[in-house]
Amino acid sequence: MRHLFLCLWLMLAGFAAFAQNPQPAAAPANLAGKVELVEGDVSVYDKAKKARRVVVGDRVFEGEGIVTGTDGELHLVMEDGGFIAVRPNTRMSITAYRAEGDEQDKSFFNLLQGTFRSVTGWIGKFTPRSYQVRTPTATIGVRGTDHEPLVIPEGSREGEPGSYDKVNVGATTLKTQHGSIEVRPNQAGFAPLRGRPQPRVLSQVPAFFKATRHEPSIAARHEAVSKAIDQRRDERRKIIKEQKSQIERQKGERQKALQEKRKEQEAQRQRQGEERRKEREMQREQRRQEHMRPRDEREMRPREGTERRPRPEERQDKGRQERAPRSLEREQGPGQGPRGGGRGRD
Repeated sequence: MRHLFLCLWLMLAGFAAFAQNPQPAAAPANLAGKVELVEGDVSVYDKAKKARRVVVGDRVFEGEGIVTGTDGELHLVMEDGGFIAVRPNTRMSITAYRAEGDEQDKSFFNLLQGTFRSVTGWIGKFTPRSYQVRTPTATIGVRGTDHEPLVIPEGSREGEPGSYDKVNVGATTLKTQHGSIEVRPNQAGFAPLRGRPQPRVLSQVPAFFKATRHEPSIAARHEAVSKAIDQRRDERRKIIKEQKSQIERQKGERQKALQEKRKEQEAQRQRQGEERRKEREMQREQRRQEHMRPRDEREMRPREGTERRPRPEERQDKGRQERAPRSLEREQGPGQGPRGGGRGRD
């Protein structure tokens, strides 16, 4: 029984500690990109797996997933200046994203099914190790690239199940636990789903890499992105620097306001303490003056709510006055009035 009470007490103490020190709120997710084009069946899922429809101009954030139907296509302008075109019948997610123009930037995608075309921005150019596309069988890295990763799931009739990557510009690496290969322009690499073979470069690009009707405009993206990368990165650095400076200023202002508030509270406590000290001094002075007043005056002026007690001699005089009528009555006898008050003798 004592053990049970101890467990209950520990549980209550834990709950109380949690209530007093709640977990901090989660930081807002980083912005990954903005919708430039959306067609057909497209859904974006947030971290809570809640789906929403998007329109041109909407934002997509780190940690969100994208699902397209048989006629769905979604184009995103990424925050690092890059570009992604998500093709039909695709399931992917942006697992991690940060684009502030420094060495901590990252761009990680998870491709479960289907394909997308990616023209990498400044992350692929300046920190290529921080750009990855992960599939069920491989990890794809880039080097200033325009490429198309593709995943065929088990049971599909489209081709052999596994992970593919087609390179249009630049180069990629296709890596598994059994080896790594480099894929160059107009080549496609493959890492099969079954067995344990090393990834390989295919003799030709498979026919299931199908272009959509927006392919001509997408093909022109690489040159446009390459020209604007440096400028966009510098602009982003300036924006981030200004934002950080503003945050620091706001933080300093809040700290200053907090210090002023604390000073005012301390001054108020001092004023209240000084008032209480003066009140106590006045009370002590009144008591001192009360004790210095003559005794007879103090006795004649009883405190409010009390009656003055009679002196001993006053109590004796009052007792004599009360006894005198009774003594006189005994001397005269019962039934006799005072002398001279009766009828004379015959």
